[in-house]
Amino acid sequence: MIKFKALMNAIHQSIHSAAQAVEAEGVKHIETFFDAIKHEELDVNDQGIAPESYVTHRPKMVAMAFPSRTDKGVETVMVNVPLITLSPVSSPRIQEVKFKAELDVTTNEDNELMVAFANSNKRGLLTSCDHKSTNTAIEITLKGNEPPEGLQLVIEGYEKALRSQIPG
Repeated sequence: MIKFKALMNAIHQSIHSAAQAVEAEGVKHIETFFDAIKHEELDVNDQGIAPESYVTHRPKMVAMAFPSRTDKGVETVMVNVPLITLSPVSSPRIQEVKFKAELDVTTNEDNELMVAFANSNKRGLLTSCDHKSTNTAIEITLKGNEPPEGLQLVIEGYEKALRSQIPG
């Protein structure tokens, strides 16, 4: 048997770790759209910035040909398109966690709530051996949210630059 508080704390810590892992994957997804360029020399204007933190992120681009009507007829114009403008970007978040378990509940001498997972003996349909199992179910719901406002502004900036390059 364990303290009920300890069980709740373990569940909370697990959910927190899972949320951090989901967020880290979102950051890794964003990083696929940029090349990080480290700068070894600092500019006079960059005082107070540690060299290891001085990194420029350059968007990964793809060149696309667009037809353009000119005085000479239809010509092809090459446009540099940031990859981040071509891919949907969402920020997944854990929206809901449901934890269901059958627990044996009692109190100890200090009147603290103590719990243990209830065991039930079940016989398998196709087997003659008995095995113990606990009735526990965990359900996690992930929801894709809109990107953070800062990222949305970055994407919109690249989209404006892209629109200015496209003929017509």
